[in-house]
Amino acid sequence: MTDQLVSIILPAYRAAPSLVETIERIRDATEGIEIEIVVVDDGSDDGTASVALQAGADQVVEMKENRGKGAAVRAGVLVASGSYVLFTDVDLAYEPSQILKLIDALNADADVVLGSRRHLASQEVNSAGLVREWGSRVFNRLTRILIPSPHLDTQCGLKGFRSQAAQSIFAQTKVDGFAFDVEVLFLARKLGFVITEIPVTLDHVEQSTVKFIPQALQMLWDVIRVRVWSILGRYNDLPPRHG
Repeated sequence: MTDQLVSIILPAYRAAPSLVETIERIRDATEGIEIEIVVVDDGSDDGTASVALQAGADQVVEMKENRGKGAAVRAGVLVASGSYVLFTDVDLAYEPSQILKLIDALNADADVVLGSRRHLASQEVNSAGLVREWGSRVFNRLTRILIPSPHLDTQCGLKGFRSQAAQSIFAQTKVDGFAFDVEVLFLARKLGFVITEIPVTLDHVEQSTVKFIPQALQMLWDVIRVRVWSILGRYNDLPPRHG
């Protein structure tokens, strides 16, 4: 499938109970491929970093405080050694065999590969719940108004990059929270990278709606910040893409 080293980043917060199984499943799904698993402990208080080491993670980055998924993925990208750099959710809402789809798309000359829940071939094992489903759609609609984009799903937790694209993009990101994906895609387009979308199968993990609402408001605020930074020229000093 590939002779490239593939770095797989797992942003993790209070993930100690599930990490052993997560790492085992990823290694099983990618058997025959040279991978590097990078776990980023985003300020957990449950021994996540220690469990990651015991479970056989190749690199563990331990952040002193909880800063958010964007900050954790950025920290993982900056230490990744692979020619391909991927990230997925530690709860494996996206079955790890789907990592192979990202690799195939990168082999086919994409610079950035996005899993998309809105792809016509995508499937959901169970429902996200009405509030989350409509919240997601409203967020995507508002995002596309604020930061015009052809992508119907910015927030899918399964993405892959060629190393040069990952390093160029994440070196410039500023958003620490869940809206970091919007900024990443904005920068990928601005830098001229080739972006491909692939279908995914999503198995929703139940989360609190009460927690979802303030998260959604923070995400919208972060998208507004990206728009303002763009208008103010905060991203205009980006280096040109190298072939």
